[in-house]
Amino acid sequence: MNIFISRFLWVLCLSCSLFGSVWAEEDESAPPSVAQYHNLSPSFVANFGSSNSKKLKFVKADVSVRASNTAAINEVMNHDALVRHQIVMLLSRQTEDTLSNPAGQEAVRVEALSIVQAALKTETGNGQIEDLFFTSFVVQR
Repeated sequence: MNIFISRFLWVLCLSCSLFGSVWAEEDESAPPSVAQYHNLSPSFVANFGSSNSKKLKFVKADVSVRASNTAAINEVMNHDALVRHQIVMLLSRQTEDTLSNPAGQEAVRVEALSIVQAALKTETGNGQIEDLFFTSFVVQR
């Protein structure tokens, strides 16, 4: 019986040492990526609405983008003029009804993300950014 217990303990120790190294490898996995934000400055200012109106209407928006790595932020900064152009043209195409309510502003935000990703993909081969946010949004009618 003593031999049985000693063999059992030997097998138990051996199996623990083998599984211990497997568990240690799982703990050494790569850390999750941390979101990085970049403010596109200066603020975006565009006139919008019908050209038939006697009064000009303006929108001013502060925009930030989120990416998972510094390289993507650098690509956004390298193509800043293209990104800014895409957003200004989008804001200029909007109507007063769209920019006056939160649902319309969210639709513009989603469309801005889509066109900026498409422009960056054309230039760099990768959409680069994960999200786009309006950190300030002012409409003057």
